[in-house]
Amino acid sequence: MRTILLILCLAIPFAATAQDDYELGSYWTVTGVDTKPGHFDDYMADLKRVWRKSMDMMKADGKIKSYTMFTNVNGRHEEPDLWLLVEWTSGAAFLDTPQEYWDAQTQKLFGSEDASQSANMKRGDLREILSNSLLREMSFSD
Repeated sequence: MRTILLILCLAIPFAATAQDDYELGSYWTVTGVDTKPGHFDDYMADLKRVWRKSMDMMKADGKIKSYTMFTNVNGRHEEPDLWLLVEWTSGAAFLDTPQEYWDAQTQKLFGSEDASQSANMKRGDLREILSNSLLREMSFSD
């Protein structure tokens, strides 16, 4: 029993030190997109028209902090040629937003659910979503 207590007492400072080495930050969603041949510019125009407006609306509503895009300059076969990154104000802002919020956003962007579905089907002719990830930013503590 003493040995277990001694091990626990020695391990506690190391555990605290390890946690002091880093800090957790924002939640990010990262979407990997492969645009279909000859449609990169078409997809970028669609993103500017719809995704950008959606992001700006969520930023104004306090759901997200920022958003950005990266292109894969030296992409290899079957890699995304575009990444869409969204920095959320919290994990809950991403995971726990009620469906009514998304429905209202769809209404503002498209006017109806049918128009949204139609636009989404057309978007499928321009690109394929290869991955979606939810990541948490980390940084080293000083």
